[in-house]
Amino acid sequence: MGTGEPQGHNEPTPVAAAATTARHHLLHLAILLLVSLCVLLPGINLLPLTDRDEALYVQASRQMMESHNWVDIRFQDNPRYKKPVGIYWLQGLAGLATGQGETSPLWVYRLPSLIGAILVGFFTYGLANRISGPKAGLIAGLFTVTTVELALEARIAKTDAMLCATIVACQFALLHAHLDPERRQVFWRNALFWLSLGLGILIKGPMAPLVIGLTGLGITLTERSFSLLRSLSPVRGIAAMAAVVLPWLIAIGLISGGDFFRQSLGQDVLGKIATAQESHGAPPGTYLLVALGTFWPLSVFASLAFVFAWKNRREKAVQFLFFWAVPAWIVFELTATKLPNYVLPMMPALAVLTAVALTQGGLRRDTWWFRFTYFGMAAGGLILGIGLNVALYHLQGHVSLPGVALGLVVASAGIFAWRLLLADRLVPGLAAMTVTAGLAYAMAYAVLLPQARDFWLSDRIAEAVASARTCNNPQMIVVGYAEPSIVFRLGTRTRLVDALQAAALFDQADCAVAVVADEDSAAFRTELARRGAPALESATAIGRNVNGMKLRTMRVFAKPQNAVASR
Repeated sequence: MGTGEPQGHNEPTPVAAAATTARHHLLHLAILLLVSLCVLLPGINLLPLTDRDEALYVQASRQMMESHNWVDIRFQDNPRYKKPVGIYWLQGLAGLATGQGETSPLWVYRLPSLIGAILVGFFTYGLANRISGPKAGLIAGLFTVTTVELALEARIAKTDAMLCATIVACQFALLHAHLDPERRQVFWRNALFWLSLGLGILIKGPMAPLVIGLTGLGITLTERSFSLLRSLSPVRGIAAMAAVVLPWLIAIGLISGGDFFRQSLGQDVLGKIATAQESHGAPPGTYLLVALGTFWPLSVFASLAFVFAWKNRREKAVQFLFFWAVPAWIVFELTATKLPNYVLPMMPALAVLTAVALTQGGLRRDTWWFRFTYFGMAAGGLILGIGLNVALYHLQGHVSLPGVALGLVVASAGIFAWRLLLADRLVPGLAAMTVTAGLAYAMAYAVLLPQARDFWLSDRIAEAVASARTCNNPQMIVVGYAEPSIVFRLGTRTRLVDALQAAALFDQADCAVAVVADEDSAAFRTELARRGAPALESATAIGRNVNGMKLRTMRVFAKPQNAVASR
């Protein structure tokens, strides 16, 4: 160009080369989006509401829309001060966007989680592409969206999928700054970094700053320079982040009289660090073992990439991935309370490392460890395909024919993927891996779990109440069962009380339905008899408390409208 000499026919111009690259990226992203929807979407509208976290979030979001109070979030009359407001806002916006508001079905509240999981795949693609090209990007994205943990989080209305998306978006921007030899201040990159960090804080408080901060700190200490921080335009960036975070923090601080900060930071964050809350304690090292299952099928490949990381430990990109995954992982291993979702934000770093190792020929295939590790692909298919069907039969007492058929396909696909990988047929092997995971999740979330009716006691109670109610808007009363899902199923006005209080409410109400645990029914009947009120049992609901798996019987009593006046 500019020399007056004719261009060679086989050499594309820079504009043509850029257009070709853009088309490749669009194709890969389209493939990743299609795979993400096929893997993450099935069952999102069929999986019943899970206790306790998801039920607390969706009921609080529904009440936010009912009350039009988008600042002071509550579950019934109890403030929700353990977590910030971000996920409630996103779920509320999903309800408004669908036009259903507080009447939205459960799947609407799950849309932010689905979108968050898809964004995790997209930003992971961008990270791996920046390091090793679009092929590595596509592989990393596939690893990410097919992992067991993200597939679960995409289907339940909690914070973790969207939180992970904000963290990976920050890391995408931070990697671009890290690999920029001139450490320029780039507007789009810095805007993405600080706004994503602000959203992450609004979703789960200090979690995003912890992971991002440890990554940046590791790089800064290694380089002995603040050039990375300066390239992020920290003054303007912090101001933009504050504009996102501070208005609500100030408002809730004033409304709650400081209780929000005492509960969220003092009780929730510091409490989980010091003590094992809600029986979720485990010793250090637990996450490494648990990740073999929760990060499957990525975990099959990730251990093989560690040798590649050690050999290339001086590479800037490998150092970045190390400071992303390792320091935060150690922090969580040392934390008393342990839940699998805590280490989810580190999973994309492993996906990127593994994809880079695969595309750069960094995995040795002539070792016993290689052959042993790849057997995890077949083992995972067998455990998911056969094991979940066996579990359903053991707990439910019946066989799901669609589940068994899908299970056999999943097990066969896992074995087929294993054989392809052993034969060094990477692309077909990864395709078979994706099919295995996608079918396994469809089987679990769209077939087996919805059919495990005993698992979902709140749904069984709602069915019994629907058959027993004698008016359109009865007073709902529940005794001996306080899972938050029952409030979402029966309505915000549902009263969770003891047997004596329930009898008084039942007697005084114009129309009422009381759901009473079998062990409390005698006291309820006795108190009603003392009051001279009839106790007519209309239906029975039987199921398990998901927390504890205890099989329980709930008795449903219905009071006809105007029964008070007729006495």
